[in-house]
Amino acid sequence: EDDSCLNDALNDADGDEVCDSVDSCPGDSLNDEDGDGICDSIDSCPDDVLNDGDSDGICDEDDSCLNDALNDADGDEVCDSVDSCPGDSLNDEDGDGICDSIDSCPDDVLNDGDSDGICDEDDSCLN
Repeated sequence: EDDSCLNDALNDADGDEVCDSVDSCPGDSLNDEDGDGICDSIDSCPDDVLNDGDSDGICDEDDSCLNDALNDADGDEVCDSVDSCPGDSLNDEDGDGICDSIDSCPDDVLNDGDSDGICDEDDSCLN
């Protein structure tokens, strides 16, 4: 039988066709399939060369909020890194520029124009 790994007593112990003397992942037959420098046997994202860039526990290939460790903490389908109202799942439903969590008139785009404490949508005496 021919010795495929001359001067290598272990030869190719993991059967990956790479001699153990030059195998960057000895004992790991999959080696480093995605080329990220982490052997697949210990790679938490074995098919993702970028791995988990923001350390949120989600591999970048599956992460809808890349480079955003908080992702979408309030569940409003807007990544926290671009959410104008982080922590407010309703955001600004009336579009007045005030997040609903602090908007005294969350359903009234005009809010309280005459500052009488009554939202304009309910105020019978505007101005």
